[in-house]
Amino acid sequence: MPSPTELKPDYYLTNFQTLVDFVMKRYQHLLSEKELAFRRRLETLDINSRRLFVRLLLRKGVPSSAGALFRQDKLNYAEIQHLPRAVVRLIDAGLLQRNPKLPVEAYLPLYNRAELAALSPIPLPRSLKRQALVRALLEQSPQPLNLQEALSRFGPVLAVQKAEHFKTFRLLFFGNLSQDLSEFVLRDLGLYRYEPYPLEQRHLPFRSRAQVEQHLLYYQCQEELGDALDKGKDAILALAERLPSGIDGDAALQRRLDRLRLSLARQLERLEALEDAERLYRLCTHPPAKERRARIAVKRGDIENGLALCREILATPCNEAERIFAERFGHRTAKNTVFENDWPPPIQYRPPAQTIRLPKSLERVELLVMKHLEKSDGGCCYYVENNLLSSVLGLYCWDIVFKPIPGAFYNPFQAEPGDFRTADFYPSRQWAFDRRLAELNTETLTQRVWRCYREKRGITNPLVIWQALSDKLLQLALTHIPAPHWYQLFRRFLADITHHRNGLPDLILFPESGGYRLLEVKGPGDRLQPNQLRWLTFFAQHQIPHGVLHVEWQ
Repeated sequence: MPSPTELKPDYYLTNFQTLVDFVMKRYQHLLSEKELAFRRRLETLDINSRRLFVRLLLRKGVPSSAGALFRQDKLNYAEIQHLPRAVVRLIDAGLLQRNPKLPVEAYLPLYNRAELAALSPIPLPRSLKRQALVRALLEQSPQPLNLQEALSRFGPVLAVQKAEHFKTFRLLFFGNLSQDLSEFVLRDLGLYRYEPYPLEQRHLPFRSRAQVEQHLLYYQCQEELGDALDKGKDAILALAERLPSGIDGDAALQRRLDRLRLSLARQLERLEALEDAERLYRLCTHPPAKERRARIAVKRGDIENGLALCREILATPCNEAERIFAERFGHRTAKNTVFENDWPPPIQYRPPAQTIRLPKSLERVELLVMKHLEKSDGGCCYYVENNLLSSVLGLYCWDIVFKPIPGAFYNPFQAEPGDFRTADFYPSRQWAFDRRLAELNTETLTQRVWRCYREKRGITNPLVIWQALSDKLLQLALTHIPAPHWYQLFRRFLADITHHRNGLPDLILFPESGGYRLLEVKGPGDRLQPNQLRWLTFFAQHQIPHGVLHVEWQ
């Protein structure tokens, strides 16, 4: 990995300009006149004014209805010359507002406890905590203007304006509002290296202004989610009514809306507003919407409808976890009813298990078992959890992971495709994965993995955990795990990356006698989780050597 480099003093302005230029080149036709005017206004400013505005735009500040608040006397940037002059120019340009009209309470978070205490005309106890101090000040100053005048001794307060327009630029660049310009910094410092995938105009995700507006509305609703959940049923239903309707073909927006609706509906369930919750679940296309509907039906005494929903799931399960839920919940619900004969008990696999006794230690139990096995067996043992399978798959299918398909890549700073953690990832590339897996044998796997391991070392890939790989581990895994086993492991992993990338055994043992074993370690009082049991069941079906080691303290 390259050595970290020192950033230029105004690196933030360079990165900001890069983002804006990227959006202007690809999405200018989707920007509103206000957003275009925002960009033009910035372009007319001198360098120091632009530096100051971008500095403040990218800082959090104290939120208020007038914009993020900052104290001018606290602004000190070595690279910005004549800062007071830059403030005046930004005010003239409408990008800053001085001392906006706000309730005095909005200003108080800008000042520390000592500064607030100094405003009191009478001495206040030093033991007063901040909240009590603020209350005492407000009680002394029934006219808010008096306290606001007292605060003015510290100098002007500035409110950032037009920040909402930059949100649109961020959305169009990142494809979300969860990322920010820190992504540029990580790259510039040499901490992240990104795959140089092509960014083709025809594959970019945003197609219309209506689509942009719906994404912006979604994020606005997401910001209000916590408040609505706390306020109760009426607030939840009001927020649900404000959600955008979605855009045909925009799977990313649909997934986001589903997640938000699921959160709202789940809280309605807790509040016993079952009918409202069920109505929201019906609007969701992703799990666990049908599962929750089945539970609600049974809770309301509608056994027949609950079982019908379980049958729907079993006919076309979205994933393995949903299928297993339907089997088990259907059996429990049908038990002792007229439907009992239609729902036999699901068969649960019991993996081979062994108990070992070790001296008690503060060290992780997995590491203790690893050392014990190496000592007793003489072979090599590694603590890999979910990392080895994921990494080998990522190296073998590197080019497919970064294949430029519509909507997958928004900008040059993506560690993964936009749909990677979704149910759409594999189906969208299934033909390419199927072709690659059809070619899989010991020779092709070994050649591809080693070539990628050497050429791509250090480049971010959502499947490859570089720090978990070593030359020796990779050599042993590729030598001792048969190609048919890799094929089956890859198949299951790809079928549902979101769920199947967890639950793999803790250890891989390469015995001195040859071969390998995947071993799940359970310390005292610990037991197998459902996702772990699903993997172990899969191993049994495909003759993949595995076992469970239960540890007891000597």
